Amino acid sequence: MKFAVLGSGNGARAWCAQIAAKGHPVMMWEPLESTEDYLKLREEKEMYLEGDIQIGGKLAGVTMDIEEAMDGADFLLVIVPSFAHEPIFRKMIPHLKDGQNIVVVPGNFAGFRLRKMMKDAGVVKDITISETASMPYACRIDTYNTVMIFKRKFEMKMGTSPQSKNAEMCGVLNDVFEGYVKYLPAENLLEVDLDNVNYILHPFPVLFNYGEIEKNGKTYMHYMDGITPVLSEKMMKMDEERMAIGAKLGLKLQDCLSQLKMYYGHNDTETIYDFVNSDDSPYKDLVGQNIKGRYITEDVPGVVVPALQLAKKAGMEVPIAELAVKVASFLHDTDYVEKGTNLESLDIANLSIEEIVKMVS
Repeated sequence: MKFAVLGSGNGARAWCAQIAAKGHPVMMWEPLESTEDYLKLREEKEMYLEGDIQIGGKLAGVTMDIEEAMDGADFLLVIVPSFAHEPIFRKMIPHLKDGQNIVVVPGNFAGFRLRKMMKDAGVVKDITISETASMPYACRIDTYNTVMIFKRKFEMKMGTSPQSKNAEMCGVLNDVFEGYVKYLPAENLLEVDLDNVNYILHPFPVLFNYGEIEKNGKTYMHYMDGITPVLSEKMMKMDEERMAIGAKLGLKLQDCLSQLKMYYGHNDTETIYDFVNSDDSPYKDLVGQNIKGRYITEDVPGVVVPALQLAKKAGMEVPIAELAVKVASFLHDTDYVEKGTNLESLDIANLSIEEIVKMVS
């Protein structure tokens, strides 16, 4: 098995170390610029993890040539924030080959977007597209060849299109992450797209603490300061609405609290507030927030907006999701429905719910 990691940030470098530790050939593609770190990595070809996971190994190579990175790779791992999906897909599509398997982390409706972009480019290839809803760990680059893993997830879901290939793809990642993270099969990509806990955990603690963040962003703790017992109740109401969207689309979604327990440790907490303050919480040391940070600029247009539009297409009223989008749009002077991941941008606005689900199954 040969891997190419498309990306060079915290998560991308962590995945490189994880794969290299298993002895699989892995190329890392640097999409931005030839920095001093890049030159060192290209020369030394090593990557390591420290903290909650302590492993590492030799890379097959480091390059800024995406064609070189993709050549001969069985698995293309797109490990970047979702705002970078489109530019990376644009560079990736001309070099795709039949039989390649693409994994996008985080997914955030990437399967729909990639299929649309391939169609627009006139590219038809026999590929698989897999997604997870988030990274398998919280991590940050420590030095150019070392990534600090603050806390890993124990289990997480992955979906694949076509769905018939999902067990095989879960098997590949379970080999790479053996002993650290277990990948469980989702019903399809849409389940993964809608089962994203950032939908619940990110918007409200920013939108309802906006002034405090604007004044004291450097010391503000999103989870410990932003999630209070009352706000936790409202977030769980938003989660109930999200679950109802899934049910309307024929999907059995998983509630946010049970996902947190699946990720970080099962305990007897009954609210999001209780969990983020529990011993299993990974959030207690996270400091710093920005009113224009990705918790709004990425998660509202990229996660909440498509779910909102799918709900409306299915004939549902979703006032809580609408509230989040309207307030975020007002505060940022941006129409996040128009500028976000709307159904038109995914080329599914004219499809029925049944046709949309079939696309990613």
